[in-house]
Amino acid sequence: MRSFVLLSVLAAFGCATTPVAKPSEVHAAVPVGDPPVVKVGNRLILQSEADKRAGDDFYKLQDQLYELRVDSAERIAIEFLVEQEAKKDGLSEDAWVEQRLETGLRTPSDGELQEFYSKVKNKLPDDATFADVKPQLVRALMREAKVKRAREMFEELKRRAGYEVLLSQPDRPRKTVDASGPGKGPPNARVTIVEFADFQCPYCSKASDIVKKVAAEYPADVRVVFRHFPLGNHPLAPKAAEASACAGEQGHFWEYHDHLFANPRELDETSLKAHAVTLGLDVKPFVECLESGRMKAAVEKDRKAGEALGINGTPAFFINGLPMAGAQPEEAFRKAIDRELGR
Repeated sequence: MRSFVLLSVLAAFGCATTPVAKPSEVHAAVPVGDPPVVKVGNRLILQSEADKRAGDDFYKLQDQLYELRVDSAERIAIEFLVEQEAKKDGLSEDAWVEQRLETGLRTPSDGELQEFYSKVKNKLPDDATFADVKPQLVRALMREAKVKRAREMFEELKRRAGYEVLLSQPDRPRKTVDASGPGKGPPNARVTIVEFADFQCPYCSKASDIVKKVAAEYPADVRVVFRHFPLGNHPLAPKAAEASACAGEQGHFWEYHDHLFANPRELDETSLKAHAVTLGLDVKPFVECLESGRMKAAVEKDRKAGEALGINGTPAFFINGLPMAGAQPEEAFRKAIDRELGR
């Protein structure tokens, strides 16, 4: 057992097969490398046809298999490198890792804890005071610091060893995605992340924090663009989207965006107006904009654009046109960005 060394086991896949056409029965016109999947009457359904019909689901599975293989191989590589380093220092692997993670690690200051508390308090029970949750805050920040240090340590081990991914990434079509909308990052960035999200979606809030954090690590290379995709089962989402667009008219879209995700229980129209006061917006034009409903068309335009791209849930991302669905972990975004930068 290794405390912080990544461990993984590739799942064993079993295949239940069904009879296939004998070679003599396969139509001579079947393209080389495009085998038939099923036969019905005189009709052969080719692999390319099935893949096309499966659409994005096929490419998602391809990507998942690729990521599983690369991630598992990376973990094996890290275990190997840790084992070599531990032997040099005459330590067990666990002891070697723990020693490096603990060295210089300090307890967060009260100021850091108060700042962290202010960020998460809206997600805590209403009666949870700073004193009540201080021990949990300390553990959370210490854990975050260890995870960051472990990632940096493993990356340095890989760099020194000349780590390189040799497996080719599966080909998949890029989609043409309109990147118009509120954006952060240089307009000429090499990587553009277009996010479709819903302010009433808890997964979108989590994903937004992750994207914000990862994009900050690539200040010269990544631009993030936000587009609206309010879901039909989230009745408060459309008006919240309109409110953020009204805030955007005053140049405060991102502040309002962050405030909405930080206050998920306050999306009714009265709260939307109160948020404008809290953020120091010019309230009169904001209220006029919100009550007029003139941002509704812009929100609907985004939603229809998302539907045309095949989106049926949030959050949904397109990284230089390559789809990425759901609230992915930080490392998934880093890897996608690094691949694009390496192209």
